[in-house]
Amino acid sequence: MTRTVFLPAACALLVGPTAGDAQSPRLRLAIAAQDIAQALRAFARASGRQVAFDTAEVGKRRSRAVTGIFSPEEALRRIIAGSGLVFARGAAGIFIVTRAPQAASPPPTTRVIEDQTPADIVVTARKREERAVDVPIALSAVSGEALERRGVRNLSDFLQEAPGVGIYDYGNGVQKITIRGISTSLGANENGYYLDDLPFTGVTVPIAPDVRAWDLDRVEVLRGPQGTLFGEGSLGGTVRILTKGADLNDWEAKGSTYVSDTEDGGTNRGIKGAFNAPIVPGVLAVRIAGTAEKLPGWIDDATTGRRNLNDQSFTTFRAKARFDPTDRLTINGSYWYYNGSFPGGGASATDDGQQSRSIVLDSGTKYRLYGGSARYDLGGAELFYGYSHNKLDLPQEGPFLGGTLISTIGITVDAHEARIASSGSGPLQWTLGGYARDAKRNDVLSFALFGLDNTSETTSKARALFGEGTYTLPFAPIDLTAGLRYYHERLRGFETNAGIVTDQPGDTYESWNPRFSVAWHPVANTTLYASAAKGFRAGQLQPTVSASLAAPLGITLPPALGQDSIWTYELGGKAELFNRLLTVEAAVYYSDWKDVTVRIPIGTTGFNGLINSNGTITKGAELNLVLKPVTGLSLAANGSYNDATYSGAVAGTGIVKGAQVDDVAKFTANMSADYRREIVTGVSGFGRIGWQHTSPRRFVSFPGYLPGDTIDRIDARFGVDLDRLTIAAFFDNLTDDRGATSFRTVQPIAPGDNDITAFRLRPRTIGLELTARFGGSAR
Repeated sequence: MTRTVFLPAACALLVGPTAGDAQSPRLRLAIAAQDIAQALRAFARASGRQVAFDTAEVGKRRSRAVTGIFSPEEALRRIIAGSGLVFARGAAGIFIVTRAPQAASPPPTTRVIEDQTPADIVVTARKREERAVDVPIALSAVSGEALERRGVRNLSDFLQEAPGVGIYDYGNGVQKITIRGISTSLGANENGYYLDDLPFTGVTVPIAPDVRAWDLDRVEVLRGPQGTLFGEGSLGGTVRILTKGADLNDWEAKGSTYVSDTEDGGTNRGIKGAFNAPIVPGVLAVRIAGTAEKLPGWIDDATTGRRNLNDQSFTTFRAKARFDPTDRLTINGSYWYYNGSFPGGGASATDDGQQSRSIVLDSGTKYRLYGGSARYDLGGAELFYGYSHNKLDLPQEGPFLGGTLISTIGITVDAHEARIASSGSGPLQWTLGGYARDAKRNDVLSFALFGLDNTSETTSKARALFGEGTYTLPFAPIDLTAGLRYYHERLRGFETNAGIVTDQPGDTYESWNPRFSVAWHPVANTTLYASAAKGFRAGQLQPTVSASLAAPLGITLPPALGQDSIWTYELGGKAELFNRLLTVEAAVYYSDWKDVTVRIPIGTTGFNGLINSNGTITKGAELNLVLKPVTGLSLAANGSYNDATYSGAVAGTGIVKGAQVDDVAKFTANMSADYRREIVTGVSGFGRIGWQHTSPRRFVSFPGYLPGDTIDRIDARFGVDLDRLTIAAFFDNLTDDRGATSFRTVQPIAPGDNDITAFRLRPRTIGLELTARFGGSAR
């Protein structure tokens, strides 16, 4: 029952039946994230409690999701967490929700402690907002605020800390990501990579473009196939980079600048800024953010005596707008710009820190992303539509095996998604949707040494329908989830070499991709689950250059590669124990990846062809622990084991049955300690030290290539946090580990003389960072 009453100086809404009982029994609730007014109504209906609140005070704030078993007080606290609202219990047990009183100068330690121990980690791993602990998927999530507190600049600085994830930076605006032993450098992306709502694809080569870690909302890493909801390419998992949206109610300005010195390099410098402005409070707002960074190189050329050649420069800009014309409709628009310049090549060097004598490709990376989305609250369900357009350019030029190679990659991706998802508190939660993606890749390759003057174009048209539902049993805290995605893709293209045009009719690929899981919540904040999921990836076209070079050598290559697919079976659990003193997440899994595309060397030309292999088998285990023994102290440790091996031999390569899969680390481990404490009134001190460990990566496909190194990276950060100012000293790669993060490539220079190179970490870097922030309410 709902009725309107009047409170002093405000119009308030009172909902729910009378509830004057003094006891607080625990309730099983499923309240989606939504406008807080709607969430409070859903809470009142589900809990049988009266809730009074001022509609003007509540405004258009968003609630947190509440799914699980809670007392009414716990549930209400979670709903309003981070909103600036508080509640009290009045006469007859009525819950009264109001805005928190505003102090003239809020104690800094309150803000610091709240940032470190948020009420909930809320994710959209199933395309609806839920608490991370309730989702039956192995996932890691980190907030943008946490990344900024740590001074993270590049995603490769922290993604390695997610169990089962391996990453290294090419040093040219692109990164290599592996998840749970799923790794390849061929075909479309083998692991999903989302920039907000855009699923990025390299079309014929996996590409994960750099995102500077500034003004992000959060980053989610979903491990295991995500083919049902996130589609093609999410074989090992999906990385989602979600930027901060415009805030309708509070204005904010923040800026950061740093200066640092790299061992055997130069002085680095950067500046970052962000500004949020409610144009019409509660209705229209804009947010802009940008960065400019210059990082001198550290790799030398022993032949010429030139030093510090691999400079890096980054310029980025983002703009987002939000418009809420009604209480039910939200419209968002966004624009991204990224420009990276790498005139001296990337992060590849020999063991003694010198440039390659055979391959040095100067490069740049530029992309622009336009996006728009709309959400409409239907009452019990939410309708969503999103569109995104991305244009990426990756030019490269430089010496290659005694000649000069000129290469340009251009990729355009347009994606549409429409879906409807439940937002009520009933036992059935569901999502239904459709997806369309058109992608085009244009390549230019000039290599006079081999008589190559090649241009090519590959087009991909992908369509999908998907749905997933979760039903909570009425007699037990058990969730049953089933989902299915139908995927269809048409791939075709052409190549022109020295004026001769070769049409590539391509192929059509389609797949049905199911997911099943059973989750048991024996007590609050605990989930045990079992799942089986399928991932899928379309094939690719055979480069005509490879076919023409292979034919005279008697090597037959298929004109198009077959699709590949994976099934992963998983048992896992996650829990927040002892009033969140300890958080535990663990999983064991088995993955069967069929028909993986691999390279076959074409004689001594330095080029290779593509064929489908039998596939790979991966057996793995992950464990993640977070302990918060005292206020302000957080201790974290995790580790993963990935036994990823080829399931059959491939003639003409170094692949044999049981060989370790290319570019996969068998062991990864991480440990960190983070401590914050008030020093004097208004001043807090903080410190963090972290260790990342990776076992060597190998590349058995090419006989003679050498494994990488065991990497042990230690980073530290210390500083003071004032009301509006943070001063921090940072120490990146404190132990100055310069080992090979990837396998070592071996290229003959002369008889008995080889050029051996690999990608490497930036050497020890020590610096100082200053961050200022201002903000307030527009009301």
